[in-house]
Amino acid sequence: MSLWEVTFRTQYEYPFIRLSGRFPGLPISMWCNWNRELLQVPTTDPSVLKELEREVRKAGRTVDQWVEAGETRIFMLQKCTCGNLDSPWNVWEKHDFMDAPPAVYKDGWGYFRLVTFADGGTQGLFRDFAKRGPTELIRKRELSLQVLPTSIWVNSLFGEMTQKQIDALLKAHRYGYYTSPRKITTENVASSLGVSRSTYEEHLRKAENRVMEALVPYLQLYASGEKPTEKMPSKETAADLARASPSGQRG
Repeated sequence: MSLWEVTFRTQYEYPFIRLSGRFPGLPISMWCNWNRELLQVPTTDPSVLKELEREVRKAGRTVDQWVEAGETRIFMLQKCTCGNLDSPWNVWEKHDFMDAPPAVYKDGWGYFRLVTFADGGTQGLFRDFAKRGPTELIRKRELSLQVLPTSIWVNSLFGEMTQKQIDALLKAHRYGYYTSPRKITTENVASSLGVSRSTYEEHLRKAENRVMEALVPYLQLYASGEKPTEKMPSKETAADLARASPSGQRG
């Protein structure tokens, strides 16, 4: 069994692809999960935001909207539009692909990265997208099965961090900086690493910011999404489930 990663771009009559063409150079990122879609747009230009909001509301019902501090990005959260639009998710799911978010809409194109065990489905996938509009393969490669189930998603969360930022965050956690009450100061951690407090704090704050930027889209989707208990993954480990079953029986 092989795992394949397929990265491509496509251009067809889909609202968010079309919308991105009206704002050259402005990437619109989308996460889709729990019957919600989260859009992230890196601009605070009032005129651009006003037009974006108007167009986004045409595509689906916006249930929340806010400006995030720091990079002051606008977020728009809405009901999943897969049911009433020709969504790319509808196309690849029937060919047994799943996406590695986020999807990015830029300059009138939709950019997607998918993974699948069904290599034979690639031709059908591209045939379906080609019926809709120009579709171009960017890269296709075989992945090691060792990347599953977490490595693909972990890379999307932490891939932008430098090694110094990773080390700073891991050491802070290891030495008790995030316990309550806090067991150590940044001065203590910096001293143990042989660097100045200001240098260490710079790496740590950048690490914290990158982690939060990566996690917030998923957390917001989880907080606001539809999560029927019977369809959600179990929170218990296999050992916990075995202990909870009558007489520890399996099956």
